[in-house]
Amino acid sequence: MKKLILLLMTVALSISCSKDEEASTEQIFGEWKLIRAEFHGLEEGNSSEESVDYLNQNITYDFRQNGLLKVTGGENAGYPTGEYEYFLGEDHFGCAWDRDDPKIPMVEINNSKWTYNFTNGKMKLGKSCVNGLNLVFEKK
Repeated sequence: MKKLILLLMTVALSISCSKDEEASTEQIFGEWKLIRAEFHGLEEGNSSEESVDYLNQNITYDFRQNGLLKVTGGENAGYPTGEYEYFLGEDHFGCAWDRDDPKIPMVEINNSKWTYNFTNGKMKLGKSCVNGLNLVFEKK
């Protein structure tokens, strides 16, 4: 009986873990409104941070389940209006100092890799772990 309970608990845990992974990957699907672009970098040895506010503009990134991203709404720091192929995956991005560290979720858009994460109902696409561009979106 103990073995049966242990087996059922293992199966239930495996199913719940795989559902969590699928849910985080599927969160990217749908329409996202670009609300800001953040620029992080180094200038003359000093760190610099700037941002561009897109909150009052209607710039939309629509990640469709067929692997197409449709960008509408005009000029922005990411991609101009148009359609782009994208792929979901994982990569180290040079962020993990130890190659045994887990890989980071990424989306490759038009042959350019971006990390992505979800926090407080917002999605952030990032070009690098330390310096580079981050695009911040809210679900439409």
